[in-house]
Amino acid sequence: MVTSLGIDTKEELKTAIVSALPYGKERAIIGKVLANLIGIRATETELRGMRRAIKELRHDRVLIGLSVHKPFGYYLIQNVDELKECMATLKGYCVEAAYARRDLKLAGRALLEPGQLPLM
Repeated sequence: MVTSLGIDTKEELKTAIVSALPYGKERAIIGKVLANLIGIRATETELRGMRRAIKELRHDRVLIGLSVHKPFGYYLIQNVDELKECMATLKGYCVEAAYARRDLKLAGRALLEPGQLPLM
Protein backbone atom coordinates (compact mmCIF):
# COMPACT_ATOMS: atom_id res chain seq x y z
CA MET A 1 0.00 0.00 0.00
CA VAL A 2 1.67 3.21 -1.16
CA THR A 3 0.06 6.52 -0.27
CA SER A 4 0.77 10.18 -0.75
CA LEU A 5 2.18 10.27 2.80
CA GLY A 6 4.58 7.41 2.07
CA ILE A 7 2.77 4.68 4.01
CA ASP A 8 3.86 1.37 2.55
CA THR A 9 3.85 -1.06 5.47
CA LYS A 10 1.25 -2.14 7.98
CA GLU A 11 3.40 -0.77 10.82
CA GLU A 12 3.57 2.64 9.13
CA LEU A 13 -0.20 2.54 8.69
CA LYS A 14 -0.70 1.74 12.36
CA THR A 15 1.64 4.54 13.40
CA ALA A 16 -0.17 6.99 11.12
CA ILE A 17 -3.55 5.97 12.55
CA VAL A 18 -2.45 6.51 16.16
CA SER A 19 -0.85 9.84 15.24
CA ALA A 20 -3.98 11.08 13.49
CA LEU A 21 -6.59 9.99 16.02
CA PRO A 22 -7.86 12.68 18.37
CA TYR A 23 -8.03 12.19 22.12
CA GLY A 24 -11.51 11.94 23.57
CA LYS A 25 -14.92 10.85 22.35
CA GLU A 26 -16.08 14.43 21.85
CA ARG A 27 -13.50 14.75 19.03
CA ALA A 28 -14.21 11.37 17.35
CA ILE A 29 -13.73 11.25 13.57
CA ILE A 30 -15.33 8.96 11.02
CA GLY A 31 -13.28 6.44 9.06
CA LYS A 32 -13.30 8.42 5.80
CA VAL A 33 -11.93 11.49 7.57
CA LEU A 34 -9.26 9.39 9.28
CA ALA A 35 -8.32 7.85 5.92
CA ASN A 36 -7.97 11.33 4.44
CA LEU A 37 -5.80 12.49 7.35
CA ILE A 38 -3.38 9.60 6.96
CA GLY A 39 -3.30 9.84 3.19
CA ILE A 40 -5.13 6.76 2.04
CA ARG A 41 -8.05 6.64 -0.35
CA ALA A 42 -11.48 6.14 1.15
CA THR A 43 -12.25 3.12 -1.03
CA GLU A 44 -13.88 0.11 0.60
CA THR A 45 -10.67 -1.90 0.23
CA GLU A 46 -8.51 0.78 1.85
CA LEU A 47 -11.06 1.40 4.63
CA ARG A 48 -11.22 -2.34 5.31
CA GLY A 49 -7.43 -2.40 5.65
CA MET A 50 -7.58 0.57 8.00
CA ARG A 51 -10.25 -1.14 10.15
CA ARG A 52 -8.09 -4.28 10.25
CA ALA A 53 -5.13 -2.17 11.41
CA ILE A 54 -7.32 -0.59 14.13
CA LYS A 55 -8.32 -4.09 15.26
CA GLU A 56 -4.63 -5.04 15.47
CA LEU A 57 -3.83 -1.86 17.39
CA ARG A 58 -6.50 -2.73 19.95
CA HIS A 59 -4.98 -6.21 20.19
CA ASP A 60 -1.65 -4.46 20.85
CA ARG A 61 -3.35 -2.64 23.78
CA VAL A 62 -3.87 0.74 22.10
CA LEU A 63 -7.07 2.27 23.50
CA ILE A 64 -8.97 3.12 20.32
CA GLY A 65 -12.62 3.86 20.95
CA LEU A 66 -15.58 3.78 18.62
CA SER A 67 -18.53 6.11 19.01
CA VAL A 68 -21.86 5.12 17.46
CA HIS A 69 -23.54 8.32 18.66
CA LYS A 70 -22.68 11.90 17.74
CA PRO A 71 -19.89 12.60 17.27
CA PHE A 72 -19.45 9.36 15.34
CA GLY A 73 -16.16 7.64 14.70
CA TYR A 74 -12.82 6.67 16.16
CA TYR A 75 -10.84 8.34 18.94
CA LEU A 76 -8.17 7.59 21.52
CA ILE A 77 -9.83 6.74 24.82
CA GLN A 78 -8.75 9.12 27.54
CA ASN A 79 -10.70 8.05 30.63
CA VAL A 80 -12.53 5.15 32.27
CA ASP A 81 -15.99 6.41 31.24
CA GLU A 82 -15.02 6.40 27.56
CA LEU A 83 -13.51 2.93 27.95
CA LYS A 84 -16.64 1.54 29.63
CA GLU A 85 -18.95 3.12 27.04
CA CYS A 86 -16.94 1.70 24.13
CA MET A 87 -16.80 -1.73 25.76
CA ALA A 88 -20.61 -1.66 26.20
CA THR A 89 -21.04 -0.74 22.54
CA LEU A 90 -18.83 -3.63 21.42
CA LYS A 91 -20.64 -6.01 23.79
CA GLY A 92 -23.91 -4.95 22.18
CA TYR A 93 -22.47 -5.86 18.78
CA CYS A 94 -21.54 -9.31 20.13
CA VAL A 95 -25.03 -9.88 21.52
CA GLU A 96 -26.68 -8.81 18.25
CA ALA A 97 -24.31 -11.05 16.28
CA ALA A 98 -25.16 -13.99 18.56
CA TYR A 99 -28.89 -13.45 18.00
CA ALA A 100 -28.38 -13.20 14.24
CA ARG A 101 -26.35 -16.43 14.29
CA ARG A 102 -29.02 -18.21 16.30
CA ASP A 103 -31.78 -17.04 13.96
CA LEU A 104 -29.83 -18.13 10.87
CA LYS A 105 -29.09 -21.49 12.43
CA LEU A 106 -32.78 -22.03 13.16
CA ALA A 107 -33.83 -20.83 9.70
CA GLY A 108 -31.20 -23.01 8.02
CA ARG A 109 -31.84 -26.13 10.06
CA ALA A 110 -33.11 -28.01 6.98
CA LEU A 111 -29.84 -27.22 5.17
CA LEU A 112 -27.65 -28.02 8.17
CA GLU A 113 -29.44 -31.26 9.04
CA PRO A 114 -30.96 -32.55 5.78
CA GLY A 115 -31.96 -35.95 7.18
CA GLN A 116 -33.83 -34.47 10.14
CA LEU A 117 -37.62 -34.53 10.08
CA PRO A 118 -39.26 -31.14 10.64
CA LEU A 119 -40.76 -30.66 14.10
CA MET A 120 -43.61 -28.45 12.89
